[in-house]
Amino acid sequence: MNKTTAIIIGIILLCFGGFVTWSITHSGSESETETVEYDSTTIIQPSTDNGEIGDHARGYLDSPVIVIEYADFQCPGCASIHPKTSTLFEEYGDRVAFVFRNFPIKGHPNARASASAVEAAGLQGYFFEMAEIVFANQAVWSYASGSERTNIFVELFQQAATAGNIDQFKSDMAGSRVSKKINFDFDLGNKKDNVTGTPFFLVNGVHIDLSDSTTSSDFFVIMREKIDAKLAEFDLPTGPATTQTEE
Repeated sequence: MNKTTAIIIGIILLCFGGFVTWSITHSGSESETETVEYDSTTIIQPSTDNGEIGDHARGYLDSPVIVIEYADFQCPGCASIHPKTSTLFEEYGDRVAFVFRNFPIKGHPNARASASAVEAAGLQGYFFEMAEIVFANQAVWSYASGSERTNIFVELFQQAATAGNIDQFKSDMAGSRVSKKINFDFDLGNKKDNVTGTPFFLVNGVHIDLSDSTTSSDFFVIMREKIDAKLAEFDLPTGPATTQTEE
C-alpha cells in the first residue's frame, strides 16, 4: 500500500464515523514498567514509574465515578469516537471524572510518535488541546516519516498551544519522561485492565462492551446507561447535563 492510498483509506474511515475497535495482537511498549502496586481504577498520580506524568483527567476529579479511555492516536476508531467522548464529558463533567491513557498499537507506525507529541504538549499544559488537533488531523500525519512527521507535529502544536515553547516541545517529544509515561499507560492497560483493542472504555474499572455499537446513537445509549447506573449507586444525579469543569 503506497502512502497516498493509505491516506485516502484513513480519510474514508474517519468520515464514516463508525465505532471501530482495533486489535492489539501486535501491540507492545518499548520496555516494561512495574504497575503491580497501582490501582488502575483510580486517577494515577505522578511518580518515577510514569515519568512524573500522572493521568490526564478532567471533569469532577473527586467523583466516585471514573470513566477511563485507552486510545491510540493513529487508530481510526479512536479518532472517530473522540468527538463523542467529548460530548459525554460536556454532559457529565460536573459529576464524573474522565481519564485518558495511551495505548499505542505497534502495527501503527506513528502511534508512539503521535502519543509523544501529545504528551510533550501536555508538559506545557496543552494535553487535551493537542489531543483534539492530532485526532482531527490523523490522515495528515499517519504515514509521514522522519522530519516530515516532526514538522507536522510542530505545526499542530503551534495551533494547539498559542503560547507554547517549540524548542521545549521538540526536546520533550524525544525525552525519557514522555517515553516512560507512554510505556506506563500501555503496561497498565495490558497487565491490569486487560485491554484487548482501542478505543477501550471502563467505568469504575468495569470494561464497557461496545462491540455491538455501530452508530453514534448506540454508543451514547450504552455509555450513558453505564454512567447513570454508577451515579445512581452513589445517589448522584443521573442523565446528561450541560455544565462542565476541566483541569
